[in-house]
Amino acid sequence: MSDLLLPAATLAAKIGNAITEAGLMRAERKSKLVARISSGQMSAADWKTEIDLAVEKAEEA
Repeated sequence: MSDLLLPAATLAAKIGNAITEAGLMRAERKSKLVARISSGQMSAADWKTEIDLAVEKAEEA
């Protein structure tokens, strides 16, 4: 991993942990989403979809 990507990957991991703990990201999707966050590939629609699915899953539990 290049030195330029390391801060983005570190921040993405922290974000992924925080929003998973808050119930806004499904744990089983965390590693894929963290990779997309760190690479800048998450759009606003992607965020909304993932949060909606996580909240829906939590309500079913």
